[in-house]
Amino acid sequence: MLNPSEKILLKNFAEETKRLIVQAIKSKKITKHGSVNSSGRLAASVEIRYTDTGFQILANDYIIGLIHGVKPGESTATVADLSRWIEEKPIKASIPTGSLAALMLRKQKKEGNMVWRTHKGANSGLLSEPLDDKRFTSFVDLMASQAVETLSDQIGEAFQFQAA
Repeated sequence: MLNPSEKILLKNFAEETKRLIVQAIKSKKITKHGSVNSSGRLAASVEIRYTDTGFQILANDYIIGLIHGVKPGESTATVADLSRWIEEKPIKASIPTGSLAALMLRKQKKEGNMVWRTHKGANSGLLSEPLDDKRFTSFVDLMASQAVETLSDQIGEAFQFQAA
């Protein structure tokens, strides 16, 4: 169980991680078309869920396709999904939005999504900064230091109590 000061450290780290994730979604360019933020739904979906031992950060499930791409033949997108995306981005085309969406979906099913084609199935780096191992290692070190300090204080108090 975490003590009050550890809970504050955890909450601060979780909030900063969420902030960095939202910032990456809004600004990180992972394809030649810019950031993944078009409607703002993905950024707005990022939330923290605290547990007894830490926290989880949740987001809309399609974030996985923006991190690793969607392989050829594995697209779950629909013409309606892509039409909405075209209108939100916005993309200018000489053909109707529905036709463009159908063409994009056909290409996506054949060759994978733009993230897959750009990064050849490797991690796009969308969340590389917010989820960097060094950030988490520093946080763990800070929590360990806090735990040692708390334990030292408790031991000191126990000896003072016995000496009286």
